[in-house]
Amino acid sequence: MPMVKLQLIDGSIYDKEGKIDAITGVIDQATGSVSMRALFPNAEHILRSGGTANILIPYIMDDVINVPQAATVEIQDKKFVYVLQADNTVKYTEITIFNLDNGKEYLVTSGLKPGDKIVIEGVQNLKDGQKIQPITPAQKEANYKQALQDQHDGNLATAFN
Repeated sequence: MPMVKLQLIDGSIYDKEGKIDAITGVIDQATGSVSMRALFPNAEHILRSGGTANILIPYIMDDVINVPQAATVEIQDKKFVYVLQADNTVKYTEITIFNLDNGKEYLVTSGLKPGDKIVIEGVQNLKDGQKIQPITPAQKEANYKQALQDQHDGNLATAFN
């Protein structure tokens, strides 16, 4: 068995890895969960006997692409993203995702290839074939910092562009 991680009740991940000690083998029909016990180093006494948490078992996948859920559009149980084309137009593209939802991102198993650039903000305002002016995260950060500086300096005409 591989080493496992522990997701605490507040959603944070315990910083030490552990190993599975026992598994019941019975699946709870209501939740789809399995009870198990794992042993973790606990020198700081953060973990308490009888506590409940989620054990995260690693699952290695090849050829998947991680995309933010906010970058997707869902229509009739299908997921789509807008892929940037060479001419700065966007192409509405269906994707297939791995059935694991952490509320933040999806693991795309088909529909995208390494190197594809997708729109990650404002997808609700786009249409297939629409021309856009893409910016990188670094450019977005620079624009934000400039807007803060403009606001600080009283240049309100440029601070909110």
